[in-house]
Amino acid sequence: MAREWRRLLLDPARFAAGGDLILEPGEAHYLRRVLRLRRGDRFAVVDGCGHLWSAVLDEGDRARLEQPPGAPLRSEPAPRPQLELLVAPPRRDGDLLLRMACELGIDAITLVQAQRRVAPPTNSERARTILREACEQCERLWEPRLVLDRPLQEALSGPTPGDLALLATTRQVGLPALQTLLERHRCAGEASPGRVRLAIGPEGGWSPPEEEHALALGWLPVSLGERILRTSTAAVAAAALLGSWRESLSGGA
Repeated sequence: MAREWRRLLLDPARFAAGGDLILEPGEAHYLRRVLRLRRGDRFAVVDGCGHLWSAVLDEGDRARLEQPPGAPLRSEPAPRPQLELLVAPPRRDGDLLLRMACELGIDAITLVQAQRRVAPPTNSERARTILREACEQCERLWEPRLVLDRPLQEALSGPTPGDLALLATTRQVGLPALQTLLERHRCAGEASPGRVRLAIGPEGGWSPPEEEHALALGWLPVSLGERILRTSTAAVAAAALLGSWRESLSGGA
């Protein structure tokens, strides 16, 4: 079955030439040397936009699709509601954060520049490679959108109608827990938001002006629990809660 084939995620533009694919050196090496595929062996190709084709390995750096580019073997719509994490990158575990957010179903990741950020600028090529490989490993058809090093004020721009915009924060009395707020929203029978955005600050937390700015724009403060978590831990815990909540909306586990 297609789900048992190893996958390559390719840029959608590479399907424009038709059914013949020219593999990049790293892709050919992965298929032939790592997976030990031979000419005539099948693998799956995805475009990160909801489509999957079966492909057959040919000679050298070539492969061919078994379905026309316009008629993939499998297609699925983008998940709804869309889940977005806005995160101030941590000094450590940034790669792990990206990989696990992808595996847990986050649809968009925006790395923001916060006042107390301590991490160096993000290596864009490495970040995109991590997401691509995570997509291939966890068999996603939709690749997460990635925005790097965006100023916080721009990233927080007023929530659009239909958004649920949440600001994870700490050391405040009476904050609703993320899980409780999401469950309350589900049980109330309200229409699902078009997008859930959750902002997670740097290791030192949001500065008072940053929190004030977010709240003035309509972001709702939430807690991720009683303990003070590292940014990477908070992001992964939140991604798991968001993914599970979205599955519950459609009757999933």
